[in-house]
Amino acid sequence: MIENIRYGIVGMGGFGAHRRMTLRNAGCFEIVGGVDVRTDAFEKAENEEGRTLRRYADVDALAADPAIDAVFISTPAHLHVPLAMKAACAGKAVFVEKPLGPDLEECRKLVEYCEQHNIPHGHGFSLRHAPVWVYVKQLLDDGALGRLVSVSAACMHSGGLAFSADNWRFAPDHNPGGPLFQCGIHKIDLLRFLLGDGHWTSGLVRKHFTSSPTDDAYVLTGLFGGVPCTFHSHYVASYRHALEIYGAHGGLWISEYPLRVELKTTQFEPFKEEVRDITSEMPPSDKELDALRDFAIAVRERRQPITSGREGYKAMKLVLEAVRVAVPID
Repeated sequence: MIENIRYGIVGMGGFGAHRRMTLRNAGCFEIVGGVDVRTDAFEKAENEEGRTLRRYADVDALAADPAIDAVFISTPAHLHVPLAMKAACAGKAVFVEKPLGPDLEECRKLVEYCEQHNIPHGHGFSLRHAPVWVYVKQLLDDGALGRLVSVSAACMHSGGLAFSADNWRFAPDHNPGGPLFQCGIHKIDLLRFLLGDGHWTSGLVRKHFTSSPTDDAYVLTGLFGGVPCTFHSHYVASYRHALEIYGAHGGLWISEYPLRVELKTTQFEPFKEEVRDITSEMPPSDKELDALRDFAIAVRERRQPITSGREGYKAMKLVLEAVRVAVPID
């Protein structure tokens, strides 16, 4: 049994509403209140939580409340680190959604401060805990594909063709790397989760599909866990989140939306290779909620959780490394 963690959240609506839902489902968190400039966000949150919530003026007031054990940061990404640092300096455990932040040096300072002062720092890399990727990880660990040959990843959507000019995704100082920072970082973390640490060796970037000063489309090559990988991350192509994993014994094709997992077994007779839809064989998983429960235990034990801010920092290093190595093309 885990003693309930009493928490406050900065950003009640938007993704904050989703985070609150997962915390309710985890069964070991109790919301006290939060910070949000939108009155309607508080009203909706109170309806969802079934209780009156404390309305703090800012994160400083929230972190100063002795009733608060942990502070969740669910704001736009460029505010993550400064708000989390204020909470951490007040001695509160923090949980920061992805991506950690656009300034790598500030990300490093936050992570190191939390580690040096025993401030539990959780991070919102929930994708690695989704049932499909837990299943794929198990298949790889069990050797279902034999020795891995290569991997191709895709993370894209066409929002760059529809965002308004004042959207934060079009501000380079808020969104370095464009699609890599905002959504592609999930797949970068997934490559690390499935294969191991890695680095980018080369890449190309295009910037001229929209009028935005931020990047529109990346194609990257790299090595993760010693496996050659390609990664496509776009703001200007139809919605796609997928991985293709090739091994000596077979290949996996995984699409998230719609969810589908196909296994192709290597044969030595041309055109005889079986392709099998194994989506229905995917076992249920509570890994995402287990990770939140581990964060709750970490708050009580004053240690870093299994999905910590250090993971967010490593992924941000890879985002900015990609920005450095990618060659612009017209």
